[in-house]
Amino acid sequence: MASIIPTVTTACTTVQTVIDNLCPPLPPASLRFTHVHYDDADPWAHIMAWISLAPQTLCIVYLTLIFSRREIETIILFVGQLASEVANHILKRILREERPKYGTMGDRDSLGFGLPSAHAQFMAFYSTYLCLWMFLRAHHFSARKRSYRAIGLMSLTLIVSYSRVYLFYHTWKQVLLGLFVGTITGSGWFVICVAVRELGILDNILDSAPFRWFYVKDTSHYRSFVRDEYAQWSVGRITYLTYFSSQRYYVLERKLR
Repeated sequence: MASIIPTVTTACTTVQTVIDNLCPPLPPASLRFTHVHYDDADPWAHIMAWISLAPQTLCIVYLTLIFSRREIETIILFVGQLASEVANHILKRILREERPKYGTMGDRDSLGFGLPSAHAQFMAFYSTYLCLWMFLRAHHFSARKRSYRAIGLMSLTLIVSYSRVYLFYHTWKQVLLGLFVGTITGSGWFVICVAVRELGILDNILDSAPFRWFYVKDTSHYRSFVRDEYAQWSVGRITYLTYFSSQRYYVLERKLR
């Protein structure tokens, strides 16, 4: 029995060696959705790596708002954002410009072409559409609130775009073209959506069975759900406290009797 165990172990090792030679193991894959190369010795590079994840974070925000708020405006913006990403993919295949070869962040060939920058285009589309929406449709926002939010959106867009150059993922040319394409597509999508509203197509979509089943509404352009929900909570809280106080007073009065 003792002599059989080493023989079986050797046979298993031989079979495993043959299998490894015939089918070599594949290298581990990387989830590129959140994978960012940066120089660990540079603290700013670490910060820029986190900033460059803004588009991925916004995708999560999109889906969260769609499922929680059921606003058609958010769905429209997200659909346009996806269309802009498709346009970026097509432009990269047409222009076929390589990413920068300098830097110490490893092989960039596996990331595909770099013109235009997808991150810059994503952020430019997002900020352009929202700025147009705030200034032309969101009448419930004050002028100061619109200005502050517009400055914040544009600043975030520029910082994310700069992070792609800082991390050697793109050249300035690739980032600037991404900003240009994102601005054009964001403006064009906003014009298309306004036309769809004016023609009554959006109302027909909202009246369709799937959108009624999921309670999709169109209220973002004339009301603030944050303010309205706070007002409802305040009224409910006052009603509850009033009722609770009256009950306590009634119980106390009966005890005194």
